[in-house]
Amino acid sequence: MTGPPTKHSGTMPGWRQRFIEELGGLALEPGTPRPGVRVLGWLVVSVPPQQSAQQIQAELTLSAGSVSAAVRMLADDGMIERVAHPGDRHTYYRLRRGGWERAMAAHFRTLVQVREIADRALEARGAEADHRLGEMKDTYAWFGARIAELLVDTNDIVASGERSLQTQRNMVS
Repeated sequence: MTGPPTKHSGTMPGWRQRFIEELGGLALEPGTPRPGVRVLGWLVVSVPPQQSAQQIQAELTLSAGSVSAAVRMLADDGMIERVAHPGDRHTYYRLRRGGWERAMAAHFRTLVQVREIADRALEARGAEADHRLGEMKDTYAWFGARIAELLVDTNDIVASGERSLQTQRNMVS
């Protein structure tokens, strides 16, 4: 790295804006604050890829508090990392390598937890529960098993370094 990234012009091309707003509208995970998803979206398409909190705030017209909370949440989740440059007092943020896999693994843990809760309820239910609880457990178990396989495959591909994940995806499709 030769130094801090250059400043962005402050006028975001339309496709970037649409991407960020559409992603933010999804609120990727129930309870995820929209500014956090918008910051993530911006870091996916920003030029340069490293952005200071001030740059993020200016591009997305978010408050300093919203940006601070968003980058803290995304860093805690392993999606982004902090970057410092010698002689520059700003902290920059960028997507972390493997961040998408970390996010999928977190979602997988939630699937496992839901299945475990359903298992415990099935054990404790006696004759009170009907088919719905069993269907819930079976559905989460089925998807959990498939996602676990995908995560193992993804981690193997990324760790091997022989082929990019995109190359592997293209070979399958």
